[in-house]
Amino acid sequence: MEPAHTTKWIDAARPADPALAHPSVIDTQHITDELFGFSNIPMAVWIDEAGTIVRPAEGASIEQSPMRDMEIPEGLPERLTRLLVEVKSIPDVALDYRAAIVDWATNGADSPYVLSADEVVARSQPRGDDEARAAACFELGEHLRRSVGPDAAVPWWREAHRLYPANWTYKRQAWTLVTTAEGADENDLMQGPNDVYAGNWLDDVIASGGGAAYTIVPQL
Repeated sequence: MEPAHTTKWIDAARPADPALAHPSVIDTQHITDELFGFSNIPMAVWIDEAGTIVRPAEGASIEQSPMRDMEIPEGLPERLTRLLVEVKSIPDVALDYRAAIVDWATNGADSPYVLSADEVVARSQPRGDDEARAAACFELGEHLRRSVGPDAAVPWWREAHRLYPANWTYKRQAWTLVTTAEGADENDLMQGPNDVYAGNWLDDVIASGGGAAYTIVPQL
């Protein structure tokens, strides 16, 4: 959302050998949503040396979540327990996806994980009129947030959420602005109920089919 918030993550990923450094591009306006169909984080597309997309937007975790094997303690508040249940049910193919990336880096176009143009199109998420209108609403809201203030963005982001309820990047940015305490170093990832937006993370996950339907699982 704000470039300054990304510095510690970029610094943590910086290799000791400068020759191995790679550029980090910060998408402050969700352009990658519009261009590639990103609707959650983390997601990625594979683009080869010729600039051709060889895998469309899909979940891109490369490390297993530490919550995968965590036991849910007894006696927690009911809502927190349900949240942890849904988080643990999110599909986790991180190790397989990481291995696929390594295979592609090693074998290039001969990697079995590289898709044909027809397969890329077939696996891409559809973009209809509602999704296009949602993108326009979100972009206008982001412009107003920066030029006028967060309150000016609210009605446009509400409309973006209504038009494209499966886009979690639209929702999480809006929720974070109203659920994270001012000056906090970390964002509020639980993003619970609030008085500004109709939705929140847990209720929307349940409504969309639960944690099992939360991400676009790579077909490897």
